[in-house]
Amino acid sequence: MTNQRAVLGSGVWLLFLIVCGMSGSAAVAQDLKCFILTPPEQLMEGVRQMAVADFAVTSRYEAEKKPAGKKSLDKILNTIENVAAGSDKGPQPFADAGKKLADLLITQMVEDDRGVKEVGSGFLGLKRKEGKSFQEGARTNVFVVVERQRMEQLLEEMKLGQSGLIDESQAAQVGKLLGVDAILTGQVNAAVNDAWGSETRTTTKGTGKNKVEEKKEVWCNKRVATVSATIRLVQVETGQLIGTREATSKQEVKSCEDDNSSKGLPPADQTIDLCLQAVARELINYYMPHFEQNKFEFAKVESKEFKRQADAARASIDQYDLHTAFVNYSAILEQDPYNHAAIFNIGQLHEVVGNYKEAMDNYRTAAKLVSKEEKYRKALQRADKQEKYWGLLKSLGLDLKEHDFTITAEQTSAALVPRVQILGSGSDRTALYEQPDQSSKVLVRVPGGIELEVTATQGDWYQVKLLDGRLAFVNREEVKVLK
Repeated sequence: MTNQRAVLGSGVWLLFLIVCGMSGSAAVAQDLKCFILTPPEQLMEGVRQMAVADFAVTSRYEAEKKPAGKKSLDKILNTIENVAAGSDKGPQPFADAGKKLADLLITQMVEDDRGVKEVGSGFLGLKRKEGKSFQEGARTNVFVVVERQRMEQLLEEMKLGQSGLIDESQAAQVGKLLGVDAILTGQVNAAVNDAWGSETRTTTKGTGKNKVEEKKEVWCNKRVATVSATIRLVQVETGQLIGTREATSKQEVKSCEDDNSSKGLPPADQTIDLCLQAVARELINYYMPHFEQNKFEFAKVESKEFKRQADAARASIDQYDLHTAFVNYSAILEQDPYNHAAIFNIGQLHEVVGNYKEAMDNYRTAAKLVSKEEKYRKALQRADKQEKYWGLLKSLGLDLKEHDFTITAEQTSAALVPRVQILGSGSDRTALYEQPDQSSKVLVRVPGGIELEVTATQGDWYQVKLLDGRLAFVNREEVKVLK
C-alpha cells in the first residue's frame, strides 16, 4: 500500500473550482458534471486594478410605417430613419448603449463564480442539485474594478466624457490619475431595422370532399437588431494596447396581425439590451477567467469481489463525499494493486479537485495496464493541458489552497471489513444474541435492511458490531452477506 500511496499522492490544489451534479448507478458508468475554471484568452500579467470607460456609440434605427395597402411598394416611401449622433433628424437612438455595455462588463467582472449554473439530473432533468465547491480560493473576480463614479468625475474634469472613443494615450493618462494598471475602452455600434412584409396564411374548412383551403395575406412587422462592439485594453504604464476583441450579437423578433397574443413589437431599446447582454458575455471571457462545465465518466470496477467498495464509492460521489470515495477505491487497490478501473477513478477524484499532477500519475498507470482504453489516454491529455493552465492563471493572482487526500491504514481496513445486511423490512425485528446460541440473552432486536460490520464467524453465526460498539451474534439465515 505504501508504493500505491506514492502513486496516488496527496498533491496540491491547482486551478479548478468544481461545482458538480451527479447522474448514474452502480450498474453503469457514472458521470460527474463539474464546473472548472478556464483561463481567459488574453492574460494581462501585472494587472491587478482596472477601470472601464463608457463605450463610444454609433447607432441607426430604421422603422417603416405600416403599409396602407397590400402592395409592398407602399412601404418604400414610408421609412423613418434615425441615424448616429449629430443627425439633424432628432436625438441619437440608443445613445446609452455605451454606458449599458460598460455596466454589464463591470457587473460580470465583480462576480466570483461567473459561469456556474445549476446542474439538472434525474428523469427529464426534474431532479435538481445545487452543486458544491471542492476547491478553496478559485474565483473569477481577479481584478479590482474602479468605481464608476470616480471614472465619470475624472472624465468630466478632463472634458473627455462627451468626446467619444478614448484613444490609447488618453486611456493611459486617465488610468494614471485613477491609479489603475489597465483601462478598458471601446466602441459599440447598435442598429435596428423594423420592416413590414406580407405573409400568406392557409386555413382548411370542412372535411372530405367538402374540404376547402382558404388563403389570406397578413402584415407582419419584423425587427432585426444588431450590436457589434470592440474592446481595447490599454496598459497604463506604457500606454500600449495589450488586447483587443470584437463581438457581435443579432436578435430577431416578429409581430403579425393574426397573432392575437401579440401587442406589437417591444420597444427597440429592449431588443438592443438583449444584444448587449450577449455581447458582454462573449467579450468578458476574453480577459477574465470563467467557469465551464465538464463531464467526468468514472470507470466501472468489473470485479464482483469489490462490488461493495465500488458501490460505496459511487454512493459517496453521488453525495459529493469525494474523500470517502477515495477511501473505498484505495481499499480496492489494497487488495488488487493492478485494478486499472480503481486507479483511473482515483485519478478522476484528483482531477475534479484540481490535483492534476497526481491525476496524471494515475492516468499513466491505468493506461499502461490497459493500453487500448482510449478514455484513459484522453484523460491524461486533458489533465496535462489543465495543469499547464495553472501557470497561466497564477499570473492573475489566484491564491488556491491545498487539498489533501491522505488516508490512514485504519480507514482502508474499515472499508474492507465484511458486512452483512439484516433480512426483512424496516418494520421487522431480528433478534441479535449475546452468544452464538438462540437460548442466550437477546441483546437487541434490529430492523431489516440495516448493515452491520462482521468481526468474526463461529459456525452458523456471525459476530457483528452494533451501532453503540457492542458485539452481538446473528444467525446466517437472518442475513445477506454483502460483497
